[in-house]
Amino acid sequence: MNTQKLTQKSLEAIQSANGLAIENQNQQIEQVHLLSALLGQEGGLIPQLFEKIGVSVDNVQIQLKNAIDNLPAVTGSGRKADEVYVSQDVDRALREAEKEAAHMKDDFVSVEHLMLGLFDAMGNDLKKVSPTAAFKSMGTAGRAIIWSSMRRRQKSFGSSTTIT
Repeated sequence: MNTQKLTQKSLEAIQSANGLAIENQNQQIEQVHLLSALLGQEGGLIPQLFEKIGVSVDNVQIQLKNAIDNLPAVTGSGRKADEVYVSQDVDRALREAEKEAAHMKDDFVSVEHLMLGLFDAMGNDLKKVSPTAAFKSMGTAGRAIIWSSMRRRQKSFGSSTTIT
């Protein structure tokens, strides 16, 4: 993924996911790290979208924390401090987010694109987080909520390049 194509909020979410993986001594960034980072953004759009459909962000964060706690932790001399890889599931989600941005003719990959990418490439660990699965099971309705949110923001800013 070309990080030059990420909005500031998207870049912050990926950096926060990286920090979560390091903090929990996980060898790679998983989708649960990324969703937790997106939901943890203060004043962020993704927590607002979850609340809009009646999903408690606090409850999802508890489930994500449990999922992260169950990921393998790597400690000892074989682990390089602060070196974390991107899992295949996250890589797929990032590629899907880029495709979503291109499909929507957006110049940058926003947090909404990241969320759509997570929906489209949802891995097993993320599927176990029930509110996330419920959001995905909404199918077109869930996507419509995100799309309409993105379009409203674009209209208010006058360009896709300013979406965060």
